[in-house]
Amino acid sequence: MAGFHGRQGFHRRHAHRQWGPPPSPPHYGGFSGYALPSPYLSPIYQPGWSYGPPQPMPPAPSPPPSTPRLGTEIVTLLLRTQIEYYFSEDNLARNVHLKMQMDEEGWVSVHTIASFPRVKRLTNDVVLILRSLQPSPTVEVEDGKMRRRGTWKKWLIRR
Repeated sequence: MAGFHGRQGFHRRHAHRQWGPPPSPPHYGGFSGYALPSPYLSPIYQPGWSYGPPQPMPPAPSPPPSTPRLGTEIVTLLLRTQIEYYFSEDNLARNVHLKMQMDEEGWVSVHTIASFPRVKRLTNDVVLILRSLQPSPTVEVEDGKMRRRGTWKKWLIRR
């Protein structure tokens, strides 16, 4: 036998080789054993106990409009500033999407403006949005709609 040296066993140069356990066979498919019973027992039925018919759950209250984490005054100012920017001369000169939302008199629904990402981050309360624009010199508000004050005709897209 090559490498075997009598009582000393294998030659020293082979002594440093160590073999670990053979690799596990790869897993193919699902569970192949038997299901074991659960160590947890189900509650025992006690005769004489009566729970009655199940009671209906009350409906979950509807969440209020998102209340700003910042103070209302700060959110009002941020909303007015952002929406005044949307209706600014600079923005309307480039913003075709906003101009496409205008009706024939230049009005845009508050719900459209409320869906804009920067406004959505501040609030989803359309009443707060409309109230924030009341003192605006740039944007006028009427019946849940808004438009650029004074020069709205300039921005209409002819359809």
